[in-house]
Amino acid sequence: MLQACLLALVAGYADTIGYIRYDAFAGLMTGNTIFLGSELATGRFAAAAFHLAIIGSFLTGVVISQALIKQDFAPFHALCMTSVMLAICGFLPHGVAALLLALAMGMQNSAANRFNGVALNTVFVTGNLQKLGEGLVAWAWSSGSEQSKSIDSTAIYAYVWIAYAFGAAAGALAHGLMTYPLLLPAMILPFIMPLNSRR
Repeated sequence: MLQACLLALVAGYADTIGYIRYDAFAGLMTGNTIFLGSELATGRFAAAAFHLAIIGSFLTGVVISQALIKQDFAPFHALCMTSVMLAICGFLPHGVAALLLALAMGMQNSAANRFNGVALNTVFVTGNLQKLGEGLVAWAWSSGSEQSKSIDSTAIYAYVWIAYAFGAAAGALAHGLMTYPLLLPAMILPFIMPLNSRR
């Protein structure tokens, strides 16, 4: 659970930096799709192309992570690559940094999304909130040991959402205080999942 929360913290932080600094979400493709649709509708085609490229970059990150996993690389390797990308984002031009940050978040989410047998996303949280709601209903309709087991398996979704929110707040604060705020999560990522850990 701690690993999932730390990854969510990093993602909330990075997504906030992406939104504030680069005018695009790094991991929240729902938001970028809304930008894309509204920009197409209002004839802002350059902005639409930018957000479409962000979505493509995130998808590419997912593909790279999955290819690494298929080649029997551990999540550690994808997270190390993500860490390097975060570290260099601050030194790149605006558009390139936005694309690289989305690529990194796609890699992170795909590399590590199973924790103690529970599948969840750490880079975007809408689906986790849905699972939290479903779990709360399952808990309310169960009893005894079944109820205890239900709440234990549901709690992780709440913890991950809270971690993401704290990460977002930390990202907003760091943006105002630091020249290169993405260096902080870059230093954390390689230590979240050790080399011998698997999905």
